[in-house]
Amino acid sequence: MKKIAVIDIGSNTIKLVVYKVKGKKLEKIFSDSLYARLLNYLKDKELSEEGVLKLELILKDFREKVEELQPDCTIAFATYVLRIAQNSKEVIDRLRKYFDIEVLSGEEEAYYSSLGALLDVKVKKGLFFDIGGGSLEICDIVESKPNSCRSYPLGTLSFKDFVKNGLIKDEIGIRRMVRDYVNPYDFENFESEILIGVGGSIRPLRKILGRRRFKRKQLKEVVEKIKRMKPIEIMESFGISIERAKTVAVASVVVLELMDIFKVKELVISKFGIREGIVYKRVVEDGIC
Repeated sequence: MKKIAVIDIGSNTIKLVVYKVKGKKLEKIFSDSLYARLLNYLKDKELSEEGVLKLELILKDFREKVEELQPDCTIAFATYVLRIAQNSKEVIDRLRKYFDIEVLSGEEEAYYSSLGALLDVKVKKGLFFDIGGGSLEICDIVESKPNSCRSYPLGTLSFKDFVKNGLIKDEIGIRRMVRDYVNPYDFENFESEILIGVGGSIRPLRKILGRRRFKRKQLKEVVEKIKRMKPIEIMESFGISIERAKTVAVASVVVLELMDIFKVKELVISKFGIREGIVYKRVVEDGIC
């Protein structure tokens, strides 16, 4: 048995998760998550000093927790924000005293996310997506493996021109923006029976609908309902954190457009994603650590 700590630096949240790995099984034994919204600190294509300081404070706290938890090894990675920030190298060098951070490419992020999702949702053929704060990743699933993975700058924080005070003001604008980027013919499964999704912004749909598998019609009904609700109303009605309540409507519209683009009939939300995928690949399959 091994104990693996994972630091996940996203555009919206920064997470520390510790897993117990025994054979091919992963069990989460500790989790901490803080909203940083680092994408809002991207100024002139660089992460601002204020953003770096915020990140540094969080990583300092996580470093102390990791030292207490004493894992066998630690995997630290960053995704969209540090991938596009022009001062990414300087930021990573500055933070090296806390963790050695690896910046994943968009294709790597998509691959690890889909690999994690497939640990939970077993399918041979379909499509996978992961919507975060800064980006949207999509992969073909072929013979139960990720294939043809792509990344797009379509995270929930990317649609601020179409949202005001947490309320969707222009659903058509969101849908058009998704369609401007996503070409179904870039994928083998350009028409798919099933869409597997991960991401903190869509997982609240499991609470809203009371299930993790649902049809396009059911998602459309949910979108019609929640797009007219203020985040505080969503939070109080469905028991969702206020931060997730701010993004679930936008994420749901994006997913509905993906279902239209790929002519998908059914959506399944996975409980696993990028962190489980990277632990499985690095530790279980490759024997690192």
